[in-house]
Amino acid sequence: MSRGILDRYLLREGLASWMGVTIVLLAIMLVTRFARFLAEAAAGQLPREFLLKIVALSSLQYLVILIPVSLLLAILMSLGRLYRDQEITAITSCGAGPGALYRPFLLLAAVIAIFTGVLSFELGPWAGRQVDALIKDAQRAIQYTPFDPGRFKYVAGGRAVFYTAALDRERGDLTTVFARIEESGAPSVVTARSGEQSVDRVTGERVVRLDHGFRYTGHPGRADFDIVRFDTLVTWVSPPPVLALSGKRKIARTSDLVDSDDPRDVAEMQWRIAAPLTVLLLAVLAVPLAHTTPRAGRYGKLVLGILAYLGYTNLLTLGQAWIAKGHAPPGLGLWWVHLLVAVSCLVLIGRRLGWSLPGRSLR
Repeated sequence: MSRGILDRYLLREGLASWMGVTIVLLAIMLVTRFARFLAEAAAGQLPREFLLKIVALSSLQYLVILIPVSLLLAILMSLGRLYRDQEITAITSCGAGPGALYRPFLLLAAVIAIFTGVLSFELGPWAGRQVDALIKDAQRAIQYTPFDPGRFKYVAGGRAVFYTAALDRERGDLTTVFARIEESGAPSVVTARSGEQSVDRVTGERVVRLDHGFRYTGHPGRADFDIVRFDTLVTWVSPPPVLALSGKRKIARTSDLVDSDDPRDVAEMQWRIAAPLTVLLLAVLAVPLAHTTPRAGRYGKLVLGILAYLGYTNLLTLGQAWIAKGHAPPGLGLWWVHLLVAVSCLVLIGRRLGWSLPGRSLR
């Protein structure tokens, strides 16, 4: 059998399976993420127009987590089908050696590992910063926009509540306005039949003009209320301060982590380095792990693959926590976890190829 034909065949099988598994896993995670943001939008904490943009940016962060496990499952599924259909037997009968199975999948893993490295070091943190900025800008915009038709809006940290029955977003006209404002002297309630809101182009303040209404000032339960009837009442809503970006290390620039001696920054940097290495090691592990008999099920080794992935990631998480808390030297990093997995890969490959330890003979 031609080496090029076999490599292309196995590459096509692995790539198709990887893309399918990745899309399914990503869709599951994005649906969960979308449901969370949809609940925030329904509660008035996030503008609806930001939903798709935030979910799309979040997908870049999720891919760093999903790609290693999706490649592992893709190789297990591809080879599982080949073993079940006895195509592996036909391939070896044509003179293809053990390296014929490793070569195309390792090539695929190398390309995907490079892509994962770009996501881990650059695109993922950048997307996280963009999401953080969008959410903070959205919260600032909601705080600065006191009216949402048909809903009560809390602004200024809950010190004021606004309501309007209808709002013309183009002209800024308001209908049936209600407001409760906590002031230093006494809380006040304002009602008006109509109004208008606009933005002062010089100061940036939002100007709210209310027409034909009443203002009630006083403490609930007391009779000394001050009631004022007005034809026009004008108030100004100052824009809230610009919120700074979050200091989360997961979205920090890689260059900032490299220059830092903080153990928590070192732990985050080690986690980013681990992402492409995990792709390569899990691909190496998947090939011998996928070996099965023709009578066995196609997906018989998926459970073992998932358990291997969970064990690997749990050790990485444990190692990262040790580094961040100062329980492990930064120089050791997470390399001991990768070394442990690499040794496990060599043991499985050796068993498949019939290697023997020194001083022992094959039976």
